[in-house]
Amino acid sequence: MSSRKIRTALYNVLPGEKAHCKMAPRPKYIAGIEGIHSTPPVNSAVLILIVPYENELAIPFIKRVNRGKYHGGQIAFPGGKMEKEDTNALQTALRECHEEIGVPEEKVSILGVLSDIYIPLSNFNITPIVGTTLKLPDFTLSRDEVECVLLVKLSDLFNDKNKTTHSFVRHDHEIIAPGYTIGENFIWGATAMIIAELEQLMKTNTFNHLGQL
Repeated sequence: MSSRKIRTALYNVLPGEKAHCKMAPRPKYIAGIEGIHSTPPVNSAVLILIVPYENELAIPFIKRVNRGKYHGGQIAFPGGKMEKEDTNALQTALRECHEEIGVPEEKVSILGVLSDIYIPLSNFNITPIVGTTLKLPDFTLSRDEVECVLLVKLSDLFNDKNKTTHSFVRHDHEIIAPGYTIGENFIWGATAMIIAELEQLMKTNTFNHLGQL
């Protein structure tokens, strides 16, 4: 699978919520905790950066430092909220990726955009941007935000054996969370839902040798 084929796939009709629901935590809302906000959603963006790694294609995820109101310690794509200087989601995704893991904006070629996804807990509306680099970047981490980078091959990410479900308690409610277990790390929530759309898009376009350069 080449970046050209990925770009072509992204121009097809996106599966959107049909793919997202496969990895959506249950219940989607917790009454009295989520889903009711007095302000409009916060526009934000993430960068799904597809890079060459060990003769395959991989995605660098970040493990956020274990602090913050909502998503501390979780595995995520580089990204964040739109700032005043950003004119669109693309600028937000590129800027955040450079700030968090040190990938220069000019080294990233944009392949396309996936469906927006809304997160009730944080009131964020996320636009996922898909990009690629010719070489594996030298990652420089923002230690205030990022604990480490986790490189995951697409072949591992899309392997059904790595799809698991965890349960945990949040605000005295049990949450059932589908996701991806990669080593000792569990990818769930919005990040897993975005991955699910990318995976469905790839597989419905009948690409062979998924993850190969």
